[in-house]
Amino acid sequence: MTDASLQRIDAALAKLAEEQSELSKRLARLEGRESRALESSPRERVIAFLDQFRAGEALSELSLGAWIAVCKDSELRGALRTVQAREGSHARLLGERIKELGGAPCYEIPEPTYTQVMTGSASLEIDDAEKVRAFVARNSDPGRALATGHAMAERLDDDRETQSLLRAIAQDELATLELFYTTAQRMKRDV
Repeated sequence: MTDASLQRIDAALAKLAEEQSELSKRLARLEGRESRALESSPRERVIAFLDQFRAGEALSELSLGAWIAVCKDSELRGALRTVQAREGSHARLLGERIKELGGAPCYEIPEPTYTQVMTGSASLEIDDAEKVRAFVARNSDPGRALATGHAMAERLDDDRETQSLLRAIAQDELATLELFYTTAQRMKRDV
């Protein structure tokens, strides 16, 4: 690990710490919004779903960047860069669709989740193989991992554009899962 890499990680963690207080304030506002979501229209529920999905994809993009910065396995690092680009494009596409539907992207991942994901991704104590195994364990069933997105897409026969967007993102997510499954097998053989 070079000093420059450590400095980038330190800078990213410092920025995260600065944003924690703002995230706490946003979380308080969102908690009120979630209770109102139960009383919302179908379009508002779709927007809320897309917004939460967008936030998760944006977090994935950031956390993959943190992992790339500390990744020692060059083959995995190349794959992570590809996945990171996809996650970022998903977040942007979902954000654009939310705006087209009359909403505004505003959902923020809860601070404890955000901190846990970013800390684990940037960790030097957790090696690459362990991070891959943990990802595969969390997502061992592709059908289950993609079920929420598929279920929402199935309900959107009156909004073919959003339906198609969700289905295309699900295909990308399946490719990501397959990449991690293959990487886990390779790392097992390399041990």
